[in-house]
Amino acid sequence: MTRPPLRICVLGDLESVHTRRWMLPFVERGHEVHAVSYYPLSSPIEGVTVHALTGLGAATPTGDAKRTGSSLAGRLPPTPLRLLNALRYRRRGLADAIRRIQPHVLHAHYAVEYGFFAATTGYHPLVVTAWGSDILVAAERSRYARRVARYALRRADLVTSNNEYMTGRIRDLGVPAGKAQTVVFGTERFFLEADDGVNARSVASGYPPTVISTRSLDSPLYRVDLVLKAMAVVRRRLPDARLLVAGSGRLQPTLERLAGQLEISDAVTFLGFLDRAAFRDALASAHVYVSVPASDATSVSTLSAMAVGCFPVLSDLPTQHEWIEDGANGLLVPVGNVDALAEGIVRALEDEELRRQAVALNRRRIEERGLWENESLRMEELYYDLADVR
Repeated sequence: MTRPPLRICVLGDLESVHTRRWMLPFVERGHEVHAVSYYPLSSPIEGVTVHALTGLGAATPTGDAKRTGSSLAGRLPPTPLRLLNALRYRRRGLADAIRRIQPHVLHAHYAVEYGFFAATTGYHPLVVTAWGSDILVAAERSRYARRVARYALRRADLVTSNNEYMTGRIRDLGVPAGKAQTVVFGTERFFLEADDGVNARSVASGYPPTVISTRSLDSPLYRVDLVLKAMAVVRRRLPDARLLVAGSGRLQPTLERLAGQLEISDAVTFLGFLDRAAFRDALASAHVYVSVPASDATSVSTLSAMAVGCFPVLSDLPTQHEWIEDGANGLLVPVGNVDALAEGIVRALEDEELRRQAVALNRRRIEERGLWENESLRMEELYYDLADVR
C-alpha cells in the first residue's frame, strides 16, 4: 500500500546550498516540505513553503541565525549569542509557526544553533542533525557549547550525523545508541556519471600535473592557505604543477595575496563559484584533490571528488578513516604539516598507477554508501518510523 506523504518542517541555515540540497529529494518524492526562517530568504526554494518570522529585510548568505545577532556578533562569545538568538526566535513566534504547520516531523540542522532553537519549542517528533563543527569543534572546545549541544540532542527523538565517528561522539554526549543514526549526506549519481577524468585514462601528453581544492574560502578552518604553502614546495620538484581553487569567500583576497608572496600566482587559478556541471568538470580535470582542515566530518565535496575519480589527499582525521585507506584509495597526511602535505601531493602526482587503481575503489565505495539519492531513502524511512501517519 502506498504510504501518504509526510509534512516535514526544516529549521536550519536556509541560505546554505547544503540545507537546500537536503530538502530536494523529499520535495521530489511528493512530501509537503516547509521551512522556518527568521528573515525572508534572498531566493526561494523550489517546492518548499518558507515561513519567515519577520519581514525585515532578507537573510544574509551566512545564515539567518547569524543575522539575528549581527550587531552583537563581534562582541559576544558564540554561546551567549546562541542564547540570544534562541530568545529572538522564541519572541518572533517560532513555536507558534511550527504548531500552525503541524509537521509530522520537525527536522533541525546544526545541533548547537538550530537544533537548540527547535528543542526549546518542545515540539515532537524532533530530528536533530549534527554537521561536524557543532559536535567536533564547538562542543569540544567550550563546556557551555557542550551544554547547549546536550540540551538539543537529549530532547531529540532522533539524532543523525553523516559519519560513524561523529555518531560515536554524539553517543558520548548522552544520546542512547538507538536514537543516534548515521545517515551520509553524500554526493549525487551525477558525479559518478562524469566522463573519465584524467586519472581514469593515460595522462595526455603535455597535460600539467593538476591539484584542486574545493573547500570553503569563508572559514580558516579549511586551511586553504596550507594548500598554497604546500604547492610552493611541490613546484620546486614539479615545476609544471598547477592548483585550481574552486569557490569564493571572504578569504579569497588574502589567499590571492599569499599566492603572490609565495611566487606561485602563475600556477594558481581561482575559479570562483562553479555550478554543478562546472564543478564536476573541474574535479575531472584534476589528478589530485586536497582537503586538509583541522576538523572535518564527511565532506560532500570529498565524496564528489571520489565519485569523479579525482585522487584524494586528506587530513589524517578519525572521520576520514571510514572512507580512505591510506596508500590504497587516497593518502592521509598529518594535520597542519606543510612538508608532509607537499610530500603527499608529489607522491600522488608521480604515482599514476596508484591514482588509476583508486578510481575504481572510490567509485565503488561511493556507490555502496556515498550517494544522497540512496541515503535520503533511509532518512525517509526514519521519518516514517517517527511520524504518526496512517
